[in-house]
Parts: sequence; structure tokens; C-alpha cells
Amino acid sequence: MSEDSPKPDKLEGSATPVAPIIPHLLGRKTLFFLGIRVSAWVELLLFFSLLMAYDLTLGGSDRFADLCPHPFWIAVVLMSVQYGTSHGLLAALFSSVLLLSTGGGESQYGQDAFEQLYALSIRPLTWAIAAVLLGLLQDRHRSERSNLWKAMASAETRADVIARAYENVNMAKERLEIQVAGQLKTVVSSFKAAKEMEHADPSMVLSGTRDMIRSVISPEMFSIYILDEQKLTVMVKSGWKEGNSYKEFYTSIDPIYQAIVGEKRFLMVSHHAEREILGGQGMMAGPLINRETGNISGMIKIEQLGFMDFNITSVENFKALCEWAGVSYDLARRYQLAHADSVINQDSRLYSYGFFSRQVALMTSLGRRLNFEVSLMIVRLESAEELTLEEQRQIPVLINKATAEVMRNTDMAFDYETPGFEFAVLLPATPAENMSFVLKKFDQALAQHVLAVVPRARFNMTTQTLHKAKKAKEG
Repeated sequence: MSEDSPKPDKLEGSATPVAPIIPHLLGRKTLFFLGIRVSAWVELLLFFSLLMAYDLTLGGSDRFADLCPHPFWIAVVLMSVQYGTSHGLLAALFSSVLLLSTGGGESQYGQDAFEQLYALSIRPLTWAIAAVLLGLLQDRHRSERSNLWKAMASAETRADVIARAYENVNMAKERLEIQVAGQLKTVVSSFKAAKEMEHADPSMVLSGTRDMIRSVISPEMFSIYILDEQKLTVMVKSGWKEGNSYKEFYTSIDPIYQAIVGEKRFLMVSHHAEREILGGQGMMAGPLINRETGNISGMIKIEQLGFMDFNITSVENFKALCEWAGVSYDLARRYQLAHADSVINQDSRLYSYGFFSRQVALMTSLGRRLNFEVSLMIVRLESAEELTLEEQRQIPVLINKATAEVMRNTDMAFDYETPGFEFAVLLPATPAENMSFVLKKFDQALAQHVLAVVPRARFNMTTQTLHKAKKAKEG
């Protein structure tokens, strides 16, 4: 039986000896000498030294032979109960040697050799028997306690394993629930975005493409560029932050422009040659292309994408999305060009973009001939990316209501940009010095008609003078 099996400091309801746990409490390993604890040697030597000092000075130097029970029983019993059989026998040995060191005393009259041997050996023998019996009981109790400690430690280990396994299963369940909910949300949002990509308005197609990119690829940063006048100009920026070095336009001298527009290539940072073309501007880039006609409308560029999300599936989805968006945008732009000659935009009830340039030229010519000033106010929606598709669709209609509130009969409101969210208000016979008053009234109209319905909308308004009237000469 092991006397040095590990035990906790204290178990409620047990009578754990104090001395064996002292080294554990002090954080030191128990020391042994000749198989006996060093602490037991020290206790025995101290105990017998005190008794012998008393016997040799104040006692009769007879090793307490006449006392009953004998004081040496204290050491035998305590060592046996405290440490076990071996320590109890050591105490019995110490006691016997000290007791017999006086020579056993004088033999009494009439005692034979057997009676004298019995008188000498009865106490050492009883000490040894008591040490064995009490020590065996202590060893058995210690063994049982050791088994209980091991069983308790094993049970705690199993409980910890079960608890961790339960936590892992619970976390896996929560992750699966989130994944399933996210997939369902992705399917719904992808369906809504796909519907907008089939819209006849190029700006709505861009909004649908933006939402589709977020749903299908989930990049941290991406952008959509439109090809206009031999230049790729960014129209949608998602996730861009101040300090980013991403370019907002590319011309024909840029390698990305040459690869996307000229060669109609898809660029991936995973290929060395294509990574050099990207030049740190993104991880993926692809043309908005209509395969049937070969027309290039722009470019989608993914600037940042999670490591686990950059895989074969995301690459193939990106290519398919570029072609889908390219077809939708090309059709929407052709549709809009086909209706460019119409005067009124049937969706927003504003004057159309195609009518804008002709009306500006007409009013400017009249201003020169009749000598009146012609001013222009540009209203740009700055928070288009923060709005839902439904809110974006409402903006032109609400702008029409706001302009009707503050405009004169001679003023005209137009769709100013295609694609985009810019609107123009042509103001004949409005001097430049009166534009601050017009801006103030129009800002109030926006708050009343637009922000009341779409509170997240933010606008930027600028003015310019198309023609300045000449002052009449005095006299």
C-alpha cells in the first residue's frame, strides 16, 4: 500500500491527519529517510528527548517503569494512527530500546527465567502488536481515502469532459442555427437583389448588384465601376475607409483597364501575373460583360475578402455575377438610351436626362438674347449605399414632390445623371445672389417631403451659373 498517494487538503466529514498535508499545503514534496517520513523522525526524536530529559532529571531514571499506562504508548499510538504500520513499529522500537536500556531492572525473588523474560518482553510485544493493528487500520483507511480521491478526481474529470462536450455541442448547435438562418436570409436577400438587377433603371441595377455581391460573396470591401468616355469610374464603394489607396478611376493607360476592357479578362490575386496587374488594388476584378453583344459596361472589383471565403466557389460565383450584372446593366442602359428622347421620366415624373441638355442649351440661348441669368442647382444623394432598394426607388418621386413645393412655374427638375442619384433643377431668371435663398427653401422642402419618409437620406447641393446677365449701362 502506498502511503504517499495524492490527497486533497481537506474533505468535509473526514478526519484527515494534519501532518501529512503540511508539505502539500506548503507546496513541497514529502521527504523520506530509510522509508520513514523525515517529519516522523523529527517528531519521535523530539518526543523521546523530552521524556528522557524529564526522566534523567526529575524522574527516577527508570524509564517510567512503574507508570501505567506507560508514557511511551503515546508515541506508539500516535505514530500508528498518524502514519501507519511502519511508523508505529519504529515508535515501538524506540520505546523498547529506551525501556530496556536500564537493563530490565532487578529480578524478583522466586522468578524463573521464563517469568523474567515475560516481564521484559510484555511491553515491547504489546507495543508492537498495537502498532501493527492500529497501523493496518490506518493503512486501510488511507487506501480507501486514496481510492475515494481517485474516484472523485476521475468523476470530476468525466464531469469536466461532459461539460465541455455539452458546451461544444451547444455551440455547434448555435452555429448551425445561425448558419441556417443566415442561409435563409441570404436566399431571400439574393432573390430580392436579383429582382432589382432586372430593373430598367441602371441605378437600380447597380443597387441590386451591390446587394447580390454582399449576399453571394460577402466581401469586406468591394466596388463597382462604370465605363464612360474611355474611363472606368467608381459608382459604388462598399467598406472603403479613409486612408485606403484604392483608385476611383482607371484610364486606358492603367493595366487593370487594359485587362478588363481591352482583353475582357477576370483577374485573381492567386495568379502571379494577374496579381501584378491588380497591383494591390484588389483580390478579384472582372468585367461587367454582355457575352451576346460583347459590350463592356464596367467592372466589379473585390478589394478585401476573408481567407476562408476566397475559394473556387466564390471565384465561380464572382464570374457568374459579373456576367449577370453585365447583361442586366447593358439592357437597362440600352432601354434608357431608347427613351432618352422622351420628355418625362415615367417612374419619377421628373424631366428626363435626355431632355436636360437640350433644355439647358435653349435656356442659355434665351438668357443671352433676353439678358437674364440662368442658374443650375445639382442635388446629389450621398447615402445611396445605406438605403434599401425600396427607399432608393422612392427618392426620385420624393424629390419631384420637394421641387414642386418650392419651384416657380418656369423652373424645371431633371434626372441629371445616368446612372446614379443626381438631380438637377434649372432656374431661369434667378440671379446667383438669390441662390442661397433657393437652397434654404429647397433644404426645408427636402426635410418635409424626403427625410420624413426616408430619414437616412443625406444630400449634397451645389449651384452654378450657366449665364450671367449683363448690367444695363446708366444714362
